[in-house]
Amino acid sequence: MLLTFRVQNFRSVRDIQELTLLATPPDAGLAAPLIHGATVYVSPLAGVFGANASGKSTVLRALGTLRALAASGSDARDAARRFEPFRLDPASRLLPTRFEAEFLADGVRYVWGCAYKQGEVVAEWLHQYGRDRRAVWYERDRAGVRTLPRVRLEALALAVAADPSTTLLALGADAGHSFLGPVAAVLAAITTVRVAPGTRLVNDLEHLAPRWSDELTLLVSRAGLGIAGVDTAGEAVRLVHDARLGAQALGAYGESDGTIAWLDLLAALLPALDRGGLLIVDDLDAILHPSLAAEALRLLSDPELNPGRAQLVFAARAVPPTIADTQRWYAVKSDGATRLAREPADQGLAPGELAHELWLAKHTPPP
Repeated sequence: MLLTFRVQNFRSVRDIQELTLLATPPDAGLAAPLIHGATVYVSPLAGVFGANASGKSTVLRALGTLRALAASGSDARDAARRFEPFRLDPASRLLPTRFEAEFLADGVRYVWGCAYKQGEVVAEWLHQYGRDRRAVWYERDRAGVRTLPRVRLEALALAVAADPSTTLLALGADAGHSFLGPVAAVLAAITTVRVAPGTRLVNDLEHLAPRWSDELTLLVSRAGLGIAGVDTAGEAVRLVHDARLGAQALGAYGESDGTIAWLDLLAALLPALDRGGLLIVDDLDAILHPSLAAEALRLLSDPELNPGRAQLVFAARAVPPTIADTQRWYAVKSDGATRLAREPADQGLAPGELAHELWLAKHTPPP
């Protein structure tokens, strides 16, 4: 489970910004027991809201990049090559991008982070926290890699010395390392779900056939979409609709974009409720009806329906009424840089302001 995420010098983010999912017990989050007997409470939801171009998508994209840096060596190399610093400040272009995540893996609390520039990971660290102390598994910079002897990272340390464009954690994941593999798996389970308009161009219903379940049929047929059932007899999934002459099955391109988006979200969400993991959804309300988006949030917030303690970090234009104040974050801009705040900023246009400016421009004679 993700506890805290920090990002610095990435796209529209200049200074360190922190997104936390730690919650205050007992009713604000899901209970997560630690291996040494303590319990932390973690929110299953974090919503990022704000005006257009405020940086909502940047925060979510940063989480996706963190996943790439930890998941595999090839993904990490690709992410490091796509160095995207804050470009409105000349000094920021010379500084590395930094990511850091605090998370739980098998009841143990870890902090992993890295800093990278164009094609080079310049720093990386992995720390484990117990009840009273911190164990430094490894720390890496341009001077070398310092490791905890019992973790046995000598071969991987030599590999990153020869290839500084990847992360030691990603190499550990590739090698199935007994210590690093399970840690990397938590970050590799971060999944980006596409529910924006146009996803039907790449996501047909056929890709859902191997993952179809009775729970998915139930949620689809009860969603007020006019769907009476599902035909999965063939290789493709076809939704059965009520019609004047009886039930009729439609193919994928007979369905609305909203229906396709709801199916894609559910197909990722339902397995996560059982096994856990973090889902990222940008523009949650761009195509989904607010009532459907609210239902997805309710599924995650119910401990009985979410035994795997799955989490969702999403961006949206409007704040759903079902999300708590502590689960709301607002992306606001100051001096061109995005910051995360607990309160919204007044960055909108007054009614008619833009049209008035256009009228003035057209009717004001030149000097």
